[in-house]
Amino acid sequence: MSVVARHAAFPASPRGVAALDQRRHRIAARSSSRGLARPIRAVARPSRITEESAPATTRREAAVSAAFALAALVAGPAEATPPRQSFDVPPDAFKPLPGTNPPIMYYDIKGGGSTEGGARPGQRVAVHFDVKFRRITIATSRQGAGVTGGVPYGFQVGAPAGTPGGPFIKAFNEGIKGMGPGQFRRMIVPPEYAYGNQQVQEIPPNSTLTVDLELLSVAARA
Repeated sequence: MSVVARHAAFPASPRGVAALDQRRHRIAARSSSRGLARPIRAVARPSRITEESAPATTRREAAVSAAFALAALVAGPAEATPPRQSFDVPPDAFKPLPGTNPPIMYYDIKGGGSTEGGARPGQRVAVHFDVKFRRITIATSRQGAGVTGGVPYGFQVGAPAGTPGGPFIKAFNEGIKGMGPGQFRRMIVPPEYAYGNQQVQEIPPNSTLTVDLELLSVAARA
């Protein structure tokens, strides 16, 4: 039993109280001489670890915040872009395009069904296109489409292919016949209306191509 507990258990006399006080002072003096009553300097002193780790923590938090901000900037548009649709057209659904020889075979996926009216020679049109060889897209206006649907391609109807203002292959001039804004047409294009006997990138000479053509707008003047 401790000194305090032993004396607290019985009534104390005046002499006993004085003796107890003296004993308490002696215990306190011994404790002070052993360093028990000294302040703990390690607690009061600024910690080196705290000083050095705070900037590192701030840098890590800033890096994480920047990564999330970049992901938000990148993911935002990726989520808003509608998926590109693919359309399978049965071979027997295609029809020969009038005035072409050998014939360009076509099928209207959206709108149309006629080769009369629509864009006329001399008018400037804006289109989206996909050119495919063996089901692989080798040219498109929809690259990096984003929310705006890519950059439309413009040409003057009837201008010779490969000339300023004209399309880059003859099939565009033929395929645009009868098309109105919003119409979407697929064509099977023989080499005579594509790249002919030329080697173009991965496309061998005398190759047949698949061309998707979507008419967006027709200008009043060229």
